[in-house]
Amino acid sequence: MSKSDLRKKYGDRAFEIGRKLQPRSFERRLAQRDSLDQHFTKLWLDYAINGLGQRPALDDRTRFLVLIGQFTMGKSLAALDDTVRGALAAGVKPREILETILQCQIYGGHTTADPAIDLFHKIAEELNLLDELKKSQLPLDGNDGKRSYEEESRTWHPDDVNDPRFAGLIKGHGWMGIGRGLSLRPKNHLSVLYNHDLIDHEWTKLWEAFCYQGMYSRGIVDDKTRLLCMVGNCAAIAEEVNARAHMRAALQQGASPREVIEVLFITTVNFGMPPGLAALDAFVELMEQLGRLEEIGNPLSRKKMK
Repeated sequence: MSKSDLRKKYGDRAFEIGRKLQPRSFERRLAQRDSLDQHFTKLWLDYAINGLGQRPALDDRTRFLVLIGQFTMGKSLAALDDTVRGALAAGVKPREILETILQCQIYGGHTTADPAIDLFHKIAEELNLLDELKKSQLPLDGNDGKRSYEEESRTWHPDDVNDPRFAGLIKGHGWMGIGRGLSLRPKNHLSVLYNHDLIDHEWTKLWEAFCYQGMYSRGIVDDKTRLLCMVGNCAAIAEEVNARAHMRAALQQGASPREVIEVLFITTVNFGMPPGLAALDAFVELMEQLGRLEEIGNPLSRKKMK
């Protein structure tokens, strides 16, 4: 069936949204699906493209970055290639796209990040973006030279500062990694750090320096957007413990509950219903704990549904 026939059959809206999200592959995927099963094709378009492809809960930049993180985590390189190109065409900064890929090192490791870095490098070479990326990179010490103990300490919860473990951990690890953790995960980070320290002090120093002083302090993507992407990254691999922590942190950094929920809905498109809906259940439980269920319609948590 010709492109014009497919457009007439499935509608202009599907083409506009689909080509925006997947500029190189959408028409091929649509024609392929149509040649096999037109009813499935319509269901897919109505849910994934017309339905969730352009809802207002997320702006275009955030949606693209969430998709880039999820396709990186899923090692879905063809989809990642197409989405990176769509993001660039939509005006998303190359440095922010790369940062979203690099953040996947934390939960995906080399086996996940390396193929995505290779792919992005090829696109950057092809589109002559390497000079721009070089100019926008951080110095070797990241943002360490700009950070202020006095300023950041104002963001720490008094319970953390008064915790008997606080002084010893600061002395043993320095304040930059711990301080970032206290800002992002108040009344939680000290306990995690303390437990890790009991197991292996040297590894804990490496972990803290890499994750909190390093990756979580780079500031290339604002914390709200970065954390929404981290929610998507965790949901993609069905990692509920860290997904819940990042949901809480995203809310603390100004994300709306509807933005978090939209990331989880996107997960159902890219990774199926089970991980997306499991993460949604975890978010309902979190909102219940926070006394904010009314903001999302007062749903029942899965424990109360049994």
